Amino acid sequence: MGERDLSVLTARRTTLQMIPGGAAAPSAVRVYVLGADALARGGIRALLTGQPAVHVVGDGEPGPAAPAEITATRADVVLAHGAAPAPGPLPPHCRTLTVGGSEPGHGRLPATATAPQLASALVLAAAGYTVAPPGAARPTGPPTGPPAVSGVGPEQLTDRERQVLRLMADGLSNAEIAGSLTLSEHTVKTHVQNLLGKLRLRNRVHAVVYAFETGLRTPR
Repeated sequence: MGERDLSVLTARRTTLQMIPGGAAAPSAVRVYVLGADALARGGIRALLTGQPAVHVVGDGEPGPAAPAEITATRADVVLAHGAAPAPGPLPPHCRTLTVGGSEPGHGRLPATATAPQLASALVLAAAGYTVAPPGAARPTGPPTGPPAVSGVGPEQLTDRERQVLRLMADGLSNAEIAGSLTLSEHTVKTHVQNLLGKLRLRNRVHAVVYAFETGLRTPR
């Protein structure tokens, strides 16, 4: 994967290799940015602006008031910067992901992570996967993680739909996919709608997870 290789994503039920990617509204992952440095928090928010996979619902400093504020935003993932301690207690569905610093409990990314890499990691963290650096130990034992997002196999897709799905998992928008495949944006939108329908997926967030779970998106 070269420069785009980021980390190993280890699910509680399977092991995946992370590739930069994102997903899109309408069901974007709700993210709360936590960190002591206001400038760093602002930088992260700016980095994530325009990433359709995620929606930043708030940011703030670590402290006693943080858990209540995070809960009020209904965040799916807390993105902690640097040495920010993991807040708690949080709702059971809320995951924690760190950029730089130590691992707080659900995963971490290097400080050099790009916007698409961040978006991909946030989507997969919200889906129940753990982000770990290359070479990290992988869990053993029987799978206990979330069920597959779809019971339909990728063989139901056309070759073009599989191409579109792979590019979606790389974090490309419909316009960028259109440019990559030399198609009109309307045609790409039709392919996206068709593949979501065939795979019985609710949205592009689930499509990204599906691409990793089925191996349609694999290391290069």
